[in-house]
Amino acid sequence: MKNHRLPAILQALLAAVLFGASAPLAKLLLDGIDPIPLAGLLYLGSGIGSWLFFAIQQAGKQSRRREASISRKDFPWLLGALAAGGVAAPILLLLGLDQSPASTASLLLNFESVATTILAVLLFKEAVDKRILWAIGFLTGASILLSWSGGQWGFSLGALGVIGACFLWGLDNNLTRHISAKNPLVIVGIKGLGAGGFSLLLALLLGKGLPGLVTAALAMLVGAVCYGLSIQLFILALRSLGAARTGALFGVAPFIGTVLSLLIFRNQQEK
Repeated sequence: MKNHRLPAILQALLAAVLFGASAPLAKLLLDGIDPIPLAGLLYLGSGIGSWLFFAIQQAGKQSRRREASISRKDFPWLLGALAAGGVAAPILLLLGLDQSPASTASLLLNFESVATTILAVLLFKEAVDKRILWAIGFLTGASILLSWSGGQWGFSLGALGVIGACFLWGLDNNLTRHISAKNPLVIVGIKGLGAGGFSLLLALLLGKGLPGLVTAALAMLVGAVCYGLSIQLFILALRSLGAARTGALFGVAPFIGTVLSLLIFRNQQEK
């Protein structure tokens, strides 16, 4: 691989590690929070964290380089990404996670890479070489085999929720690709506050209870790191690698989540 792509590859892999940790950590938080308000708090945390870093970046006199600002023509891409990946996907994921073991859900998250590549090729006409397609195929096959516990083949409602979230995030990734040259802190900040605020409002309208201050703070911290920082690194990788290649590298996230799930829940009887 060319040397100038190495930083982007590392960014994509680190993004995968952080996002992979989100499933088992969210599973822990679901014991005290309904899925919809939890989705809101996770994204609200990512948005607040991003805006804080943006304020620090703007205040610094010696910033490495000035990032491009969001323009009016970028908003259709940004709003589409916000709706698909910031609002609908996390709610579907957490509803699915509430009905599935964290380890199984983590493996099923691998379908995000598949969805990203399929949509990049079919809808956005991105050029992808055969190595990427083979990598996606092997990752998908490995996830199916590892998540199958024997018996008849089929998908539960929980699994379908996770897979649906993956396709929405795949759409989000491709839409975000079109604005990846802009400041990632601003992109994540807008998506986080918009998606988080919408989900919390929806939770209130549906009569869902909000958690205590400590639990809410923990959820927002998980969101700031596992969602906010992960998305920022993903956007930076998109600039050099494109949606399909970045998505393929991001395919390691489910395996990170599975390892953490096995460590965290090894002494617990999961749902």
